[in-house]
Amino acid sequence: MTREAKPGELQEIKILESLERLMKRPESRVDVQRMLESLTPNTQIYVKHLVMSGPSSLLSAAKASGLKVKDIEAALAELDAGVTALYRTSK
Repeated sequence: MTREAKPGELQEIKILESLERLMKRPESRVDVQRMLESLTPNTQIYVKHLVMSGPSSLLSAAKASGLKVKDIEAALAELDAGVTALYRTSK
């Protein structure tokens, strides 16, 4: 029996897979690092949680990160935009 994805999980999975693909490409690694370093502090906290704990619901991520759900939503949007921009420039 499978369960439905919780809010945010599918987007988190997509982002993690994209980051993984970009990091495997030597020509993209520095760009990924720069993008991650340029993120807002809340997004950097969220990224650490996401990488260490894996995809989770927005509520779980907020609790684990010490942030509010709206902060996680904003962080997820910022991270998604950063990854999307990297893909556009790496083609």
